[in-house]
Amino acid sequence: MSKIIYRKIRTAPGVKQYLDAEKTQVNPQFEASSAYYAQAVTIETMSLRDMAKHITSHGSPFTMDVVIGVLEAFRSCLIEQLLESKKVKVQGLGTFYVTIANKEGGIKNLEDFNIGTLATGLRLRFLPEGATEESISSKDFLKKASFVDVATLTKTQTVSDEETDENEVNGNGGNTGGNSGGNNGGGTLVDDPDGD
Repeated sequence: MSKIIYRKIRTAPGVKQYLDAEKTQVNPQFEASSAYYAQAVTIETMSLRDMAKHITSHGSPFTMDVVIGVLEAFRSCLIEQLLESKKVKVQGLGTFYVTIANKEGGIKNLEDFNIGTLATGLRLRFLPEGATEESISSKDFLKKASFVDVATLTKTQTVSDEETDENEVNGNGGNTGGNSGGNNGGGTLVDDPDGD
């Protein structure tokens, strides 16, 4: 049975929880405006090989090596086409595209505009397709999901800590919106250390 595992976090989007680095002095603004939110928890990161194995387990007529080859070719060609300023639409899934991460504050005068100093990275974005019976738009996807509180899992059921608790401390919680919708969505950031 499919399930979305979540944890309950207390956060105030945009407000830091602590006033000092030692995390001893609580921010009164955080206390006044914080609330509880659900944050998705990842239990595993599947590799390309894992996905190929899973695909073949559904009765695919293709061997795992063939499926891996197709997935690897898709990944490589996807990147190639995105870097050619093209969007890539996967029917029934959604569209991949690139946006530019800009230096904070931008450039005030057009004469000073220099993409080499303005661009701090590229963002790989994904926009779910919402017009099919297999829709994965945020609202339709929500209707198909069942939820399990991470606190109810046994110790033998491992949970990946790819999602650090830093979000809770910084008051970001699961509210990093984006083009993929919802409070936990957003694009994958590529080469953007400042998070701009």
